[in-house]
Amino acid sequence: MQLESLPNEIFIEIFDYLSLHDLYQAFKGLNQRINNILQSLNNRAIRIWSTNEKTEIDMNIFFSSTIISLDIKNEYDINLKQYPKINSLTYTYATENQLQHFIQSTFCHKHLKYLNVTSDDLSLLVKYIFSHEFLSLNQCILRNIDSLPKCPWRMNPSSDSISVCSDENFLLSILKSCPNLKCLSLFIFEYSNTSLSSVIYHSHLKYLTIEMTQPGWTTQAIQILFSSIQTPQLISFRIVSYQASLIPFDFIQLINIFNERLPNLKRFECDILLSRGVDTTDLKSIRELHSFLFNHLKFEIQFNGMLRIYTSDFKD
Repeated sequence: MQLESLPNEIFIEIFDYLSLHDLYQAFKGLNQRINNILQSLNNRAIRIWSTNEKTEIDMNIFFSSTIISLDIKNEYDINLKQYPKINSLTYTYATENQLQHFIQSTFCHKHLKYLNVTSDDLSLLVKYIFSHEFLSLNQCILRNIDSLPKCPWRMNPSSDSISVCSDENFLLSILKSCPNLKCLSLFIFEYSNTSLSSVIYHSHLKYLTIEMTQPGWTTQAIQILFSSIQTPQLISFRIVSYQASLIPFDFIQLINIFNERLPNLKRFECDILLSRGVDTTDLKSIRELHSFLFNHLKFEIQFNGMLRIYTSDFKD
């Protein structure tokens, strides 16, 4: 039996085990039938690096119709129109030209399900991303280096998972703009400890993570947080702070907050620091407050004398 006598289905099964680079090097150009099979593959992903090599550029163009997931690693000015099936897009470090091109590539906005962008300035993007143009967007990750400028956030009913890194606290804006959000992860430089005049109710949020550099997390900050937002369906809450607090972390007050504000909470994770000399309740007593939520807590005295309180090996 010759290779050419195999049915297309067998070729497709074989090709699923090979990378696009290997397929291009080994099979591209053998004959028109093989080329057609290669360009009919589904659900393929590709990483594009900044390169001037003609072979790499030609390979990207050849397989463009098969790609659903695109990871752009550098300042590669790619034409998104070459990728009609794309539903997942990552910019490891987007330039202004790349962001402008993405915004103008409206053909892919309605089908995009996953977007991950890191950039110095996201002001161009944020104006558009939370809008009805992105009807299928489920997960959005926005990471910037300097600042995420303030601008109007529009309603985006499709998003159910969002991650944002910013020096501004956009928690409330995001909850207002995304009524069906289930998972929210924020990395912020400073968390405001001022209560809102009105309370925001969000009925779908189930997973909340807030990491901040300053100040350190305290139970007072958590009390203020959940007095400003009502999330009765929250089942997972995670906090991380990179600055040590001078105030003891009151786990008795924390469990009262959980009982009052988060009736469905099943998972609490933390990684927080207390300054040297700050007293806290012993670990055994804390775990006894709630045999499940606090059972995974651990203490660690660091080299500078600070106390690290964290969770690990937490499995539902």
